[in-house]
Amino acid sequence: MYANEKLENIQLLPERINAKYNVISSLDESYKFCLDWMSVHSKSFFFASRFLPDDQRKSVAALYAFCRLTDDIVDEASEETSIEEINASLDHLKQIVINLSNGYTSTNPILHAFGDTIKKHRIPVEYMHELIEGVRMDLNKSEYYSEDELDLYMYRVASTVGLMMTTIFISNPEPQVLARAADLGKAMQLTNILRDIKEDYNKGRIYLPEETRNLYGVTKADLEDREISKNLIALIKFETKKARSYYNRADLGIKKLPPSAAYTVKVASRVYGEILNEIKRRNYQILKQRAVVSKLRKVIIALKVRLSFIGKL
Repeated sequence: MYANEKLENIQLLPERINAKYNVISSLDESYKFCLDWMSVHSKSFFFASRFLPDDQRKSVAALYAFCRLTDDIVDEASEETSIEEINASLDHLKQIVINLSNGYTSTNPILHAFGDTIKKHRIPVEYMHELIEGVRMDLNKSEYYSEDELDLYMYRVASTVGLMMTTIFISNPEPQVLARAADLGKAMQLTNILRDIKEDYNKGRIYLPEETRNLYGVTKADLEDREISKNLIALIKFETKKARSYYNRADLGIKKLPPSAAYTVKVASRVYGEILNEIKRRNYQILKQRAVVSKLRKVIIALKVRLSFIGKL
């Protein structure tokens, strides 16, 4: 059931995180836990992932669940939890993934499944460490000054996920394929940022860089208003153009993935890109209501992409 060595320092994660997950002994149950987790929290990608081979689909679910667990260490911290305690938990998680890559296992279902995924697909530890450092940026940084700072954040929290997924889809992927996967991560993260401007501001976070806000004459007061200003619309258009350029570059890498993976990633890419279209349809009035893609629209997108894969899947 378990490897000879069991990861004993799992208790170094916050108890509130450990308590969130039941202890599951078998690897199959652990993967099922991750698939169920993805089905609840990422319905679009769960839908698209059905075309992946079973082994890859389970590995993608384990990766997704690990990302959620990492976010939870920061996002679900209570007001009584100190920054030092959260930083210590993130440091412990970095050591845990090193141990997992060296063959240790865990009674935590997410880490149990993800540890198997790490070993099976030889995912580089540095990708996981960069992801953890990206989450740490949310802990220690509430505003970004420049596009370069934002770019680093997006690489860490999103591009790394694309890099890890690519290693699940392809053994020893070419550098150019990895670079395009990193572009897609940035495209999707920037889309999230544009969609969630109001929600993030209410949480005390501003991801739109101060340097760029100043260039377009956007003030913090503009983010507080329900009526969006012309200056903020201009800024959103600028960042939208940047996101679309990332999506376009990412398409070059998607073409080099195996058909099942290419279909899955392309559906996810198109669904996220549709959020930008939805923002535009709403005349950029995203401070009043969050832009979302309907379930029907997601199905239509998936069917349209499916047509381009006839005879390949």
